Amino acid sequence: MSIVKYFDHGFQSDIGKLQFTEVPQVLRDILNDKDLIQFGGKNWSHVQEDLQDIDPELRPMFVLCLFALVATDQCMQTYFKPYYADWRVQTAYPKFGWTRFGLYNENPLKLLSVPEQMQLVDVEKTCALMLDFMGFYRSLVTDYCHQHAPQLSADLFFTRLLQDDIFEMGEGQLVAAFKHAASDLIPARTLDAPVSEDSLLAA
Repeated sequence: MSIVKYFDHGFQSDIGKLQFTEVPQVLRDILNDKDLIQFGGKNWSHVQEDLQDIDPELRPMFVLCLFALVATDQCMQTYFKPYYADWRVQTAYPKFGWTRFGLYNENPLKLLSVPEQMQLVDVEKTCALMLDFMGFYRSLVTDYCHQHAPQLSADLFFTRLLQDDIFEMGEGQLVAAFKHAASDLIPARTLDAPVSEDSLLAA
């Protein structure tokens, strides 16, 4: 099964198998997001519970698709705030993180590193999917921009994403494979764009 076919026909049901926790009402009110839910916990402490009902053969595609959604959500919230409310209306995907005195985003790269550390995903199979995943991810963002945010471009989106502080993390083979393949997401020239002082984890 291709990653595109899995995303269209399997992922949407698999994401419902995550162990969600409710976000306190006061935070939903502050964020103006009445349907907001979260999963994961700090450092993805609930990874075993979250992945236990995902077919092990499909976990490589699942964690890659989950990374795409979480990273896109955090990037839109951080760098493209005027478009974020519409993004939430269109997607309403769960947040990856935890709550204490606020809602804290977790580093989306931990969606790759933590399952590897816990031996819950086939690292070789996941690495083998990485180039196909980059093409899929690029198309996913490009299509969204064309349909819902024509003022944005995939080049600008991925420039902001790949320049974010989250990419200082360097744990494991999957994160390394992602970074190695990430040049396929944007033309090299766009990496010369001014670096923003924002951060996905501060959103």
